[in-house]
Amino acid sequence: MKALILTFGLFLAAGTIVWFFYFVPLGCSMNTTGCKDQFTVWSRVGLFHFWMPFAVAACAVAYGLRRS
Repeated sequence: MKALILTFGLFLAAGTIVWFFYFVPLGCSMNTTGCKDQFTVWSRVGLFHFWMPFAVAACAVAYGLRRS
């Protein structure tokens, strides 16, 4: 179970980074009216799409490391 939790946390952390830095700007650039938004990790979009899932991933990794 420990390995499963650690694997989940690591995959979620990697997926969060790919999601925020690749797919979120890609969706903006597919807008036909032209998107000039900048997505930083400190914005409201960054809070929702980066920090929340990354915090869940960090908690899963921490829980997996503490689990005996």
